[in-house]
Amino acid sequence: MRGLSFLADGELFTVDVTLVQKVVRRMSITPVPSAPEAVAGIANMKGRVVTVINLTQLLGHKKKKRRGSSADDVNAIVFKTKFDNDDQMGLIIDKPGNLIDIEDSAIRSPPLTTGMDESICISGIAEVDNNFYRIIDLNSISQRYMDSGEISTGNSSYGGNDNG
Repeated sequence: MRGLSFLADGELFTVDVTLVQKVVRRMSITPVPSAPEAVAGIANMKGRVVTVINLTQLLGHKKKKRRGSSADDVNAIVFKTKFDNDDQMGLIIDKPGNLIDIEDSAIRSPPLTTGMDESICISGIAEVDNNFYRIIDLNSISQRYMDSGEISTGNSSYGGNDNG
């Protein structure tokens, strides 16, 4: 797997780079009333709705106050969708990293100490160059927040490649 590494809440993560559409710096988001706590809001990206998920909240970590920025000034990774008319999903990140190559044999199951919230969105861990990366499971996050119909108007899928 080739992954895009990033920092969120000061921790290392990676996601399959073939699922990434764009890394956006300073994305403006609009809060959604009555949205689940992990949903930071929505954004408009070239006429498409992007549901922006706060990964820190999703993992069950306590909300930290952001110095010098507001909820509408965030870095995010926006993911591709499988179908042209679907809403998109983005994750708030602290800082994008590098492309990393992860051998399938290096991917391990998440440790048993993983909390319930984290076990839903982390598919595994991998050690690359003496760093441990938690691998994001976009399908689980999508099913929890996008496919439920609570936020999105579409049915997003992050299991395959597209050329969009």
